Amino acid sequence: MKTLFAGAGALGSRFAYMLSQNGADVTLMDDWQPHVEKLKKDGLKVIIDGDDLGYHHFPVFYPEELEGEFDVVFVAVKSMQLPSTMEKLKPFLKEDTKVLCILNGLGHVDTLKEFVQPENILIGVTLWTSGLGGPGILDAVGTGKTEIKQVAGEDTRKTREIIERYNQAGLNFHYSDNVEQSIWHKAGLNGVLNTYCTLIDCNINQYGSYSGEDALTDAVLDEFVAVGRALGVAVNKAIIKANIHSCFDPKTAGLHYPSLYQDMKNGRLTEIDYLNGYVARRGKEQGIKTPVCDLITHLIHAKEEVNGNH
Repeated sequence: MKTLFAGAGALGSRFAYMLSQNGADVTLMDDWQPHVEKLKKDGLKVIIDGDDLGYHHFPVFYPEELEGEFDVVFVAVKSMQLPSTMEKLKPFLKEDTKVLCILNGLGHVDTLKEFVQPENILIGVTLWTSGLGGPGILDAVGTGKTEIKQVAGEDTRKTREIIERYNQAGLNFHYSDNVEQSIWHKAGLNGVLNTYCTLIDCNINQYGSYSGEDALTDAVLDEFVAVGRALGVAVNKAIIKANIHSCFDPKTAGLHYPSLYQDMKNGRLTEIDYLNGYVARRGKEQGIKTPVCDLITHLIHAKEEVNGNH
């Protein structure tokens, strides 16, 4: 089973390392030059839970160098990069290649359907975390789990074979018919913590310590719930709020600055259009007013533009 990681960033590198360590046939593709050159020259420097595990070597390619076909393509790029990445991958997809997407945010299935048949789309959500300590350096902590689901088709044998193979490497995958709900729950959490921490310029604990946190959180979640349910997803506000509140403790994620905050700080475009922006767009289609998500989306885009993010 040949797996291509289309995106060799933090999570892609971690999963690829775990699979490769377990003897899987793994290839990496990325276009971040300093990272790719480090991987080609020295291999991936692996640090997990503070332990330096040395260097690990993979076949690594720029998109224009890639050859062959793959059984599984694991998409590990930013949400806004998904369409262009899938366009580059067309020559390397077989008729039955499974495309596995666990990107943050909403609306990715519609994009993937433009490139592959629905029965070849595996959509999911992960609780694994990871990080890069610089080009060529994986610096990760803890463990996690991942839910996935095949979007269409009754024959899920290959999907379950993928799950079994990945679990041999300790990736903790499981098949779930409730993936859409889990995706919306994670998006709701990110639609609160990522956006407010970025706009207020604070970490998660500082946001949770604000006396008006509950009102701010409800204002976003009420819109996520209304739009999600209109689209047929049983979004549960209480579950999302509990997940958000569990992040406030400094011993868990409280001292963390969310990914959207980090993207903004580092001059990168954010994934706001796949979080609050997606809810605002779909709300308009459904005749549901989403003034809070509208405003947050505009404010994040304004901050990107003022900062010159690209």
